[in-house]
Amino acid sequence: MWGLKKPQLLALAGALVVIVLLVMAPRTPAGKETTVTAMDPTKAKTAEAVALVNGQDPMRGIMMLREILEEDPANVEAHWHLGLFSVQSGQYDKALERFKKVIELEPEGFPDAWFYLGRTYATLDSNAQAIASLRKYKTLTQDTAILAGVDRFLLELENVK
Repeated sequence: MWGLKKPQLLALAGALVVIVLLVMAPRTPAGKETTVTAMDPTKAKTAEAVALVNGQDPMRGIMMLREILEEDPANVEAHWHLGLFSVQSGQYDKALERFKKVIELEPEGFPDAWFYLGRTYATLDSNAQAIASLRKYKTLTQDTAILAGVDRFLLELENVK
């Protein structure tokens, strides 16, 4: 099947399971919920940019997120979304830098950043860093279904070494 070996197929299958579980998980970290009426202008601009990226004008949304970072280089939300969009577009080097920045700015406020960092490292064949990131992610999440998927992914990565 496409010239892939069994360990690679297992790693892909595990990654898909974890991705599906993460897609089903809430997107806003615990304690980060805000109402539209209480949203500050930067959060509103970030939300608008994300909507544009997911809607009819993705490049305009990306440019808005970059503008937000020019004004506030420590804006974790903008780094987070740019990292996710980098993964979606296959720009893993950029995603890696974005997720590292999210973790640097807020190490435990965005636990999913650890997962995406691990996934990105795995995609770039940096299994040791992927394993370390996923192990850290396991300490920050409590969802047993997600933990089971991460355990399978870790097992596959450890067997590929």
